[in-house]
Amino acid sequence: MRVSASRFAFFTWWLGLVVFGTAGVARAAGDGTPEPDRVLTLEQSVQTGLQNSQALLSARDDVRIAQQRIVEARSLYFPTLALNMNASRYRANDPVVLPGDFGSTVLVPSSEPENFYAGRLGLRQMIYNGGRNQMNLRLAEAALEQARLREEEIRGQVTADGVQAFFDVLLAQKRLALTQETERTLAARAEIVRPGDELARGTLDVLRTRLRRERAERRREEERATLAFLSAVGLELYTRVGMSGELETTPVREPLPKLLARAQEVRLEIRGTEYQREIDRLAVNLTESERNPVVAFGAAYELNNDSFPLDRSFWNATLNVNLPIFDGFASRARIRQTRLLADQSRISRASVEDRINREVRETYGDVLFWQSEIENRKADLDRISDLVTRLGAGRNAAERAPMLSELLAAEEAYWESIHGHRVARARLEKAVGLPLAP
Repeated sequence: MRVSASRFAFFTWWLGLVVFGTAGVARAAGDGTPEPDRVLTLEQSVQTGLQNSQALLSARDDVRIAQQRIVEARSLYFPTLALNMNASRYRANDPVVLPGDFGSTVLVPSSEPENFYAGRLGLRQMIYNGGRNQMNLRLAEAALEQARLREEEIRGQVTADGVQAFFDVLLAQKRLALTQETERTLAARAEIVRPGDELARGTLDVLRTRLRRERAERRREEERATLAFLSAVGLELYTRVGMSGELETTPVREPLPKLLARAQEVRLEIRGTEYQREIDRLAVNLTESERNPVVAFGAAYELNNDSFPLDRSFWNATLNVNLPIFDGFASRARIRQTRLLADQSRISRASVEDRINREVRETYGDVLFWQSEIENRKADLDRISDLVTRLGAGRNAAERAPMLSELLAAEEAYWESIHGHRVARARLEKAVGLPLAP
């Protein structure tokens, strides 16, 4: 009996393995679609897009460049030190001064070829230049804030594009699934048509032919939406990707005046115009500072001789004052140019405010439109579904088929309203500059 029981257990295990294996193969063969390489949620899609966005990566590099420019501007406050060493062979009847790049070393006259060696340590410290160093530093800091704003602007655009592409794929998949389900329903009803009922059979064939075309179009729409999604999130176009999420949305309850006020406070473009106005003001002051005198201090210590060791030395300390007197009115022209540029920035700020106001109003109108359409189309779908349920049982196949077609159209219209509202909500969040309350 123990042997028989073990054989029975083995047979049961083997049969279960065959059944489950056959079911898995049949399921894979019936589906016809390969397993996706990646399955992404909405949050994962947005994060993937942010990680792979070339524009965002470039904007981050711009931020790093702006940070290094601040370091460069701060370095102007420190003295500059230079070590210069020369080894010269010369012959000259008169004193010769080497070029400044070679330390401005003075060579004494000599009728025969001579050697001359020199080593010099020089220092230069800017004492006063009309506030140029401070304004250059503030310009660099304002440029850094502009670079960060640009990065945030690109981040918001990438996020909005990723959200729309994600829900475009979900809508395309939903429409394809609805079409396939209706097509299967018509195929099942075509099998129970009474023999000789050519009207019913012909009506079903016509509807199935139309659904076949729509199914092909829906599948192509899904392929295009998937390609657009892969491009939006920065994945390779040959990647097989699956979506993990539902086509759903939440209503917007904030009033329009509150959203308009919030957009004027936090939109990056308006903050960017404020930084641009600061940059223009600093540019005007920097140009005007060219009229101010420049005071600098320099010192040097040199060892030289015509042979080693270098036992001759000298040092100097110099205070230099440079006062600009006349430059052919070039500085006046530059000042006028920077003031005109500042006026342009003030004009552009008003244009930016008007554009943001229009964007918020347009997207808010779209959100309200789709919110009302969701309710109306849901009511239409429920009404048509009830009609199909109540009237379908007592009708023949030819009479029930148009009802199924109208039910499919109502279902597609409802899910399109969900998709439209979700995309409009994402666009409104981008227009306002902040996420909306769920």
